[in-house]
Amino acid sequence: MSAQRAYTTSTLNGLDGERVSRSNNGPKAVWFFRALLLVPFVLMAPEVISALRGSSDGVANISASVADVLGTSTFLIFILMLAVTPVSTMTGWRWHTVLRRDYGIAMFAVAGTDLTLAAITTNDTFPGTVLTHIGGHSFLVAGTLSTLLLIPLVVTANQPAQRWLGRHWKAVQRLTYVVWGTILIHLFLLFGLSTIFLDAVAVSLPLVLLRLPVVRHWWTAARRKGSSRVLRAVAAFALVGIFGLGFVPLVQELAVKGSAAFVQKPARD
Repeated sequence: MSAQRAYTTSTLNGLDGERVSRSNNGPKAVWFFRALLLVPFVLMAPEVISALRGSSDGVANISASVADVLGTSTFLIFILMLAVTPVSTMTGWRWHTVLRRDYGIAMFAVAGTDLTLAAITTNDTFPGTVLTHIGGHSFLVAGTLSTLLLIPLVVTANQPAQRWLGRHWKAVQRLTYVVWGTILIHLFLLFGLSTIFLDAVAVSLPLVLLRLPVVRHWWTAARRKGSSRVLRAVAAFALVGIFGLGFVPLVQELAVKGSAAFVQKPARD
């Protein structure tokens, strides 16, 4: 399939239950954002290869890195997926909407890899059976549940599934918001009211606000009419600022822990 054809398909279903239009604008930017989805796998690849080769520290390194690298990556990908619709609301842009489905599928791939590696390698941290590794504590249960809830979302994020489910399709896709909640519960149980949980709340607040029907409808109408420009600019500055306060530290956390994993020198908490 050519790049041009890929960008002229009329509609696509996102994981949060909305139909979106593909656009032939911004193909380079779209591919840049798609390329970012490879980062978690690249960061973990040296440790995984080392473990497969039988290195004495291979499994232990994965155990020390997997949650910090793949867990953080999963949440960042999820947040960027959720940001697609608010960005459209604020700007009217459509070129990026194709990324909603891409990021949803990638989130499942990263979360599934995280869960699989945790089940196999974390016996040093959570001694016991495989079930103990992924469900031996309340925060593990919440994290595992979040991953499992992604399965029906990914399986039904396509037009054939929409036609088959009919009016029930949107209800299935609204599991996205349940996943959002279980992820925040997972982070709270794991970190308490510490920086990482508060960062997660900070990035979530603007995305929730811009999803409220009254806010979304007002902003869309004002943007189309060209009215309330000062108010929208101030609101946009505040919302982007709050989002950045949470998003930047999470990216920095991934950069630090991910680079350590890449050189196979993870911090052992």
